[in-house]
Order: sequence, then C-alpha cells, then structure tokens
Amino acid sequence: MTRERWAQLGITIQFLVILRTIGEIFRLMHIHDTNLTIAMATPYLGGVLIAAGACWLCVSLYFFRRFAASAWIALATVLILVGYKIGMIGW
Repeated sequence: MTRERWAQLGITIQFLVILRTIGEIFRLMHIHDTNLTIAMATPYLGGVLIAAGACWLCVSLYFFRRFAASAWIALATVLILVGYKIGMIGW
C-alpha cells in the first residue's frame, strides 16, 4: 500500500470514530432519557473534539500531499483516544 492509501485509510477511520462517538451520546440519551446530564456526556464530547481536530489536521496534511504525516497522526490519534477512553471513561 502506498502512503497516500494509508493516509486515506487513517482519515476514514477517524471519521468513523467521530460518528461512533456521537452515536454513543445518542445511546446515553436513550438509556438515561430525561436524566442525562452534561456531566455524563462531557467525556464523550471531549473525545469527539480530539477526533475532529485530528481529522481536520490529517485532511489538511493530505491536501498538502504530506501523506506519511497524515497517516502517522491518524495512528497517533487512535492511540490517544484509546488512552483517553481508559482514563476518562473506563474500560
């Protein structure tokens, strides 16, 4: 696989992470109904912001043809988000 393809794969995975995290907030809304507080959703919102910022950075690097940097940032973002999930939300 080429560096460009790795960058495309990383951007796609980051976009799916954003969608999945937003879906988790909707799951919380369904489970807790009217008892959902901002404090319950805050860790997920933090994760979405991290993923969205990194996705924006990767897409920007991709457009400047910095494919390797884009792919490495995508990989680092996934690792950061796994650490964030374990630290903030729990396993």
